[in-house]
Amino acid sequence: MHLEEFLLHSTGIVLAVAAALWALRLIRLTGKTKAWLFMAAGLVLLAASSFGQLLVHRGVTVGLFTHLALIDAVPVFAYALLLAGVVFSGAIFRERKAGLELLEEQLQRLRLAPPEVEMGMTASERATRHALIKAGRNGVSILTALEYLKHEERRIARMLQEWQATFDAITIPVFVYDRTYRLIRANRAYLERAGMTAKDIVGKSYFEIFPKLGSPIIDLSQNPEKNTPNSEIRLATGEIFLSKNYPIYSENNEYRYTLHTLQEVTLVKQAEKSIRRIRLALKVVAGCTHEMLRAGDETQMLQTVCRVVVNSGLYRVAWIGNAEHDKNKSLRLLAFHGPSQDAGQLPNSTWANTEDSRSPIGEAINTGKTCVVPDLVHDPKFRNCQRYAVKNHLASAVGLPLYQGAGVWGGLVLYSDEPFAFSDEEIDVLEILSASISFGITALHSTPGDKPVLLPMVHKHDETRANLEKIIVALETVIEARHPYPSPHQRLVGDIGMAIALEMGLPDEQAYGIRLAGLLHDIGEIKVPEEILRKTGGLTEDEREQLQRHTQEGYEILRELDLPWPLAQTALQHHERMDGSGYPNGLTGEKILLEAKIIAVADTIEAVSHQRQSHPRLGIPAALAEVEKGKGTLFDPAVVEAALRLFREKGYQVP
Repeated sequence: MHLEEFLLHSTGIVLAVAAALWALRLIRLTGKTKAWLFMAAGLVLLAASSFGQLLVHRGVTVGLFTHLALIDAVPVFAYALLLAGVVFSGAIFRERKAGLELLEEQLQRLRLAPPEVEMGMTASERATRHALIKAGRNGVSILTALEYLKHEERRIARMLQEWQATFDAITIPVFVYDRTYRLIRANRAYLERAGMTAKDIVGKSYFEIFPKLGSPIIDLSQNPEKNTPNSEIRLATGEIFLSKNYPIYSENNEYRYTLHTLQEVTLVKQAEKSIRRIRLALKVVAGCTHEMLRAGDETQMLQTVCRVVVNSGLYRVAWIGNAEHDKNKSLRLLAFHGPSQDAGQLPNSTWANTEDSRSPIGEAINTGKTCVVPDLVHDPKFRNCQRYAVKNHLASAVGLPLYQGAGVWGGLVLYSDEPFAFSDEEIDVLEILSASISFGITALHSTPGDKPVLLPMVHKHDETRANLEKIIVALETVIEARHPYPSPHQRLVGDIGMAIALEMGLPDEQAYGIRLAGLLHDIGEIKVPEEILRKTGGLTEDEREQLQRHTQEGYEILRELDLPWPLAQTALQHHERMDGSGYPNGLTGEKILLEAKIIAVADTIEAVSHQRQSHPRLGIPAALAEVEKGKGTLFDPAVVEAALRLFREKGYQVP
C-alpha cells in the first residue's frame, strides 16, 4: 500500500469522525436532531468505510471487514444518510437569515444595555457578552452565538427563580393580573391568605379568590394608565387592608398587566382610633373640669358634665345617679343627657344586684370599681338593659363609681353606639373624670366650717391626693397632645422645678406644689390655635400675641381651684423676668412669685436642652449656660445657683 493512500484513508477517517462529533454538538445546541443525526451517522459510516478499505489494502481481514461486498456497500449507505441530513437541514438554512436578524437585535440590545445587566453573571458569561459586543454580527460564529443564548436561557431561568424568591419574601399579599382581572402570578403571602396553590389560582378572577369582594377594587377599563391612590377595604371578618395597584407597560407603552398589593392595617387603624378616642376623652375631662369649676351648685355641675360628655360626640348617652339607701336600693336620677332627652325610659332605676335589675351603674356602685360592658346587647348578665340599648342604638357601656369622702355616693354611666368601644387607656381617662366629679361633690357637700379642714386633707390623704394628681395629669396630657415636642415638656418642667425647690431648702409641700405648677404652667395653650403651637417658622406679631396670651388664659382656668398652692399665679407669672422684660405684666424682682421664678428657670432648662422647632437638641450643658448668662437680669440669682449646683455638682439627671 502506498503512503499516499494510507494518508488519504487516515485523513478521511479523522475528518469523518471530527465532522460527526461536530454534528452531534450541533444537535445539542440547535435541537435539530434529525438533520444532524443523519449527517453524524453518514459521516461515521464514511469513516468506517475508509477504515475497512485501509485494512483491505493492508491485507488485514477482521470481522465484518472480511466481506468486500459490505465494504463496498457502506459508502452507499453513508451517502444516503448524508443526503437525508442535507434534506432535513434545509430548515436550518431557511432559518439562518431570521436567526442572524435576531442575533443582530440581540447584539444591539447588548450594546445599549446598562452595566447593571451584568449583575449576577458568571465570569465566563460576562466574557462571552463582551466578545459578542466587540465582534458584532459578522465576527460572531453561529456556535458562539448559540452558546451565549444557551447561557442567557439558563441565566434567565435563574433570575426568574430569584425573582420569585424575592416575590415570596414580601410579607404582604402581592398579586399580578391582566386586563380582565385574571390572576397571572401571586406571592406566598397571597396564596396563604387565599388558602390555595399557585396552580389553583392562575386564570381566575382575583376578587373571587382573595379578597372575595365580588367585584374589582379598581376598574382598569376606566383608568388603565394611572396608579390609583391608596384605598381602604374592609372585609367581613373585620380586617382592614390598604390597597394599591401598579400598572406595568411594555417598551412600546402598551399595557401588559397590573401588580397589586394589599397591606393589612387592622391593628394600626384600631390603634389610631383608640388614640383619637383617648385624646378626645382627655379633652372631655379637661372641658368637664373647667366647666365644673364655674358651676354654682351640684345640679348644675352634674348636668354640665353629662352635656359636655355627650356633646363631644364620643358617647351617646350619659347620666349620673345618687344611690339611695332605702329598701329597694333606689337610684335617684340627678343629671342626664342624650339624643332623646327622655330620661324616664332609663332602665337603671335601682342599684340592686339582682338578675332582673343588674346594670353597669349598679355594678359600679356595689363593687366600688369601674364596670365595663363591651357588648351590651348580647351580654346575658345585663338583660335588664338590652331593650333600652336596642331601642337607642347603644352597643357598649361603662359604669363608674362616684365617691363622697370614703364612701360610694352614686355613679356615672356612659353609653357608646360602638361595641367594644372602651380601651383600657380610655377607661383610665374616664376614671380621672369620675375622680374629678367625686372631688367636686365632696367640695360642694362640705360646710363652710369644714373647708379649712378639707384643704389640708387634700395633701394628707393619699387617695384624695392621687385623685387630684390624676386630674392635673389629665390636663397636662391634653396640653402635650397639642405640641410637636418629642419630650413631655410639662412633666419635665415640673420634675426639674421640684428638684430645684428642694435644693433651695423649700418645704416638701411647697416643692410638691411647684411640681404641680410645672405640670400646668402652659395650660392656657389650650386656647391657642394648634397651628401656631406647631409652626416651624417665625411667628407674626399677631401670632406672637396669641401665644403670649396663654399665661392669662392659664390663670383664668386655674384661679377657681381652691387649693393650697398658687398654681394660677405661677401660670400667670412664669414668663416674667427679673429686669421687667417678661410678660404679661412686666413684673420685676421681688414682685414675681418665687414659684414662678423657679418654673421660669426649669422651663428654660427643659426647652433649651430638648429639641424644638427652632433648634435641635442642645443638651443640659447648653441649657445651664443659658440660665447662667441670664442670672440677675432674667432669672433670680438664688434659683440659678441652686440649678447649677443641682446639675453640675450633684449630678442631677432629668427623669
